[in-house]
Amino acid sequence: MPAPQKINYHHTGPYDRVVFQEEFTRQFGTSGRYNAAAIPDMLSLLGMIERDTAINDVRQAAYMLATVMWETTSPVTVTKVATNKKGQPLVDKKGQPVVLKQKKWLMTMAPVAEIGHGKGRQYHEPVKVKLLPDGGARITEQDGDPFSVTGAGVISPLTKGAKMGTKDGGAAAKSYDADDGVEQAYYGRGYVQLTWWSNYARAGIALGHGLGLLTDPEQVKTPETAYALMSYGMRTGGIFANGRKFSLYFSGDTTDYVSARKMVNGSDHAEDIAKIARKFEAALLKARPNAITTPTPTPATATP
Repeated sequence: MPAPQKINYHHTGPYDRVVFQEEFTRQFGTSGRYNAAAIPDMLSLLGMIERDTAINDVRQAAYMLATVMWETTSPVTVTKVATNKKGQPLVDKKGQPVVLKQKKWLMTMAPVAEIGHGKGRQYHEPVKVKLLPDGGARITEQDGDPFSVTGAGVISPLTKGAKMGTKDGGAAAKSYDADDGVEQAYYGRGYVQLTWWSNYARAGIALGHGLGLLTDPEQVKTPETAYALMSYGMRTGGIFANGRKFSLYFSGDTTDYVSARKMVNGSDHAEDIAKIARKFEAALLKARPNAITTPTPTPATATP
């Protein structure tokens, strides 16, 4: 019997949206996190992947989609009309249908804010940001520790012993209250959660925004910025990825969806996300234009 045909994962440019959406519904329609209302945001994300010429491997696209599905799953309030045992709608005394509300964890496929805004973590408390004439900024944390960040992203403590991070719930230092900077909070935001003011500063510079993400962290929740951040980190190993990048996990015959989780959050739910990625891979392979116009040959059966 001939050896199984090798899969060519190389792809840039558009996918067939009809085929992709059909496959997406088939693969995920029975999942507990499935949310039809998220499909437009998912297709918007796919569009950004299609336009990103640096994403040239189906496995890269699949892992990005899987990561976003997992990371943006959020509590969503859904409503439905109550019914009796016969399936007939129940009505109240005014003849109006009885509507039940239920909170479910569903995929959103859109940039989100960290649930609880990092409460309990050392980056939860806000800091004050003061832009300086030289293009840099002064950062004062709530415990009074001050730092400088240059326009090139170099961060330095301004007092001996200053350490990043503040005990959550602690009282603000007098120097913090007196600081004339603008108060900002740097909890997780985006498709992948960007945390800590230092990472917002570095991310902005890496993406060509200067200190724009430091001064306006809500930008990270816009799809364009959230995508640029995710793509940059996964391709280069920079910002959130701690040196881990696509080329370590998807190259030639190497496909390691499980270890790819190290780019974002160690081994946390690595197997779960890998399963999602494999489903996205199947959908994307079928949605490639060449997969539609030139069907994959079926291996011949050996003759006895």
